[in-house]
Amino acid sequence: MRRLLPLLLAAWLALSLAGCAEPSPLPSPSEEPTPSPSAAPEAVRFSLGYDPAASLHPLAGSSQVNQELTGLVYQGLYELDNQFTAHPVLAASAAPAEDGLSWAVTLKSGAVFSDGTPLTAHHAAASLNAARAAGPYAPRLAGVAGAWAADDATLVISLAAPNGSLPALLDVPIVLEQEEGPPLGTGYYQYEAAGERLYLQANPRHSGASALPYAVISLTPVSGADERVAAFDSGAVTAVTTRFASPYALGYSSSYETCDYPTTTLLYVGMRCSGGPCQSALVRRAVSRAVDRARIVQTLLSGHADPACLPISPLHGEYAGEMAALLDFDMEQAAALLAEAGYGRSEEDGLLYRRREALSLTLLVNSDNESRQGAAEALAASLAELGVAVRVDTLPWEGYTAALAAGRFDLYLGEVSLTGDFDPAPLLSGALNYGGHESWELGQALDAWRAARGDGRAQAAEELWARFAKEVPIAPVCFQRGSLLVRWGMASNLQPTRGNPFYRMEEWTTTAVSKKLYQ
Repeated sequence: MRRLLPLLLAAWLALSLAGCAEPSPLPSPSEEPTPSPSAAPEAVRFSLGYDPAASLHPLAGSSQVNQELTGLVYQGLYELDNQFTAHPVLAASAAPAEDGLSWAVTLKSGAVFSDGTPLTAHHAAASLNAARAAGPYAPRLAGVAGAWAADDATLVISLAAPNGSLPALLDVPIVLEQEEGPPLGTGYYQYEAAGERLYLQANPRHSGASALPYAVISLTPVSGADERVAAFDSGAVTAVTTRFASPYALGYSSSYETCDYPTTTLLYVGMRCSGGPCQSALVRRAVSRAVDRARIVQTLLSGHADPACLPISPLHGEYAGEMAALLDFDMEQAAALLAEAGYGRSEEDGLLYRRREALSLTLLVNSDNESRQGAAEALAASLAELGVAVRVDTLPWEGYTAALAAGRFDLYLGEVSLTGDFDPAPLLSGALNYGGHESWELGQALDAWRAARGDGRAQAAEELWARFAKEVPIAPVCFQRGSLLVRWGMASNLQPTRGNPFYRMEEWTTTAVSKKLYQ
């Protein structure tokens, strides 16, 4: 343990730059000394976990536990609220060029890193270029061709294709690299070390520092899910995040407050559009109508999800409720659609037939995920009620992915984490289009929506989702929720978001007892 922290500090920089493009030169830090106490306070009780074997660099980290700390130490140009609206943080404003292929972002005046170094567009450009090259933020920046500083206050971002919702992707941490240790940020807290102990100290240069409920947050080493559960139940860790709807949901036994937050993680039914019965859009719409989303969310996911009929969160302002209603659960409409597709029900066996061929579907599901298995069984039961012969093919992960790649399915239960702008392109025409759906019209509508900005986005969204409701290349089920767990009595007024479990932490409220004991 005595050597753990020095080794960790030495490894941060090396891990952070692995696989990243060379950043643009950064200005030298100011000579103002970094505020650093000589020793951590003795009575620190509010604690979060961290993985000592993984990097704490926010642009290169692979540990979910460590990434959860990012929102406490770093800020992005923008942040997303729980309606997935982008709000400026380090940015003052952003405006696209006429052709939409670049954006000019003006930085907020007066922002500084925790050592007093003024934030410039050079720092922002270096951070975005490093983030798009590799690491956890690379997928959301796949459409960014590059970033550079036009001057100290103006950042220019070039795009491979127009994206009118670019600010929704710019919640990427902006950092100031150091020769040793983690990079500096502009957030609530800064990393500090006292001997073998690592902790977070309130950043006095952050405007909200004085309102924070805890001046110091200790960091407790945890490794693996079991150790994390034990640390939380024992009180060694005060707050954790989890997904109760995932196969990795952690079974906590201590008393805690729970606050859910929406995510971009979509559970959906994929369909083989390139062959078999699901070649028919009528059959695909019938499948969507047979998905009892409300039941799946309540009984299988314990309410920790938002039912959705479109591949965009129902909390988002561009969710088209009228189009979604055309795809929602309705067994009478499902039966009518199958009849329109030419299927009739046999009085002998109760199955649907067309040209003497029974309507039979293979439903593929991953055996390692109980909630998906439950959703598959619920869908199979609904389809059977309609007269569809359904075979549920339950396979371990390797077999499941192999069957997807080979097209050995009619339907499958899938899950994907979309980017903050809810671009469904990977599902409709990209690497996740296992069903082989092809549509020039849908592609044009998608391109128009992505490029639209301002008042034009609402109309473009309506046209996109109307086309989606007609073709139904997939049947969305729900967007899963994450949960922030805080030990009972420690804090209330929690406002976690997908990007930051500690969003607006300065607005947390604590009891008089907890303030006395834990601050």
